[in-house]
Amino acid sequence: MKKLLIGITLALFLCAGFATGCSPARKPAPSPTKTTPSTPSTPSPPSVPAKKITRTTTDKQKAERAAKEATKVPGVRKATVVISGRTAFIGLDLSAKEGTATTKVKSDVAKRVKAAEPSLTTVNVTSDPDLVTRLRKVAEGIKSGKPVSSFSSELTEIGRKIKPQMR
Repeated sequence: MKKLLIGITLALFLCAGFATGCSPARKPAPSPTKTTPSTPSTPSPPSVPAKKITRTTTDKQKAERAAKEATKVPGVRKATVVISGRTAFIGLDLSAKEGTATTKVKSDVAKRVKAAEPSLTTVNVTSDPDLVTRLRKVAEGIKSGKPVSSFSSELTEIGRKIKPQMR
């Protein structure tokens, strides 16, 4: 009977030891990081030079700059530009007398826009009235606040119909 009592007591101690020994270790919660407000004696960071600001220009700003450059080419009355990432879609409204030299005008526009915006890898230029109208609608949608991504299928379709002038 003593052996049975010793066996049961030993079994209880082992069970208690396993129960407490197998529990996961509790780690203290990370202490919250304290942020100290900057004091007036702390020097302010240096101002950002103007060159850095130009690197962060938006696609809308690039499109406006590209449209201005495109209208500087002789024979171009108006240019509609949509920029999506590193690709520009340019729709041209040409003067009537430039009808026979459209290829040269489109090439000149592509070169001028590429020089003004070197971040562009592809410049698509068209003077087709249907495609220019579609580009105007996309540009108006972007100006009204819609994201360029909502016009991705439209731009893909327009891009298929335009031969890229410059890559």
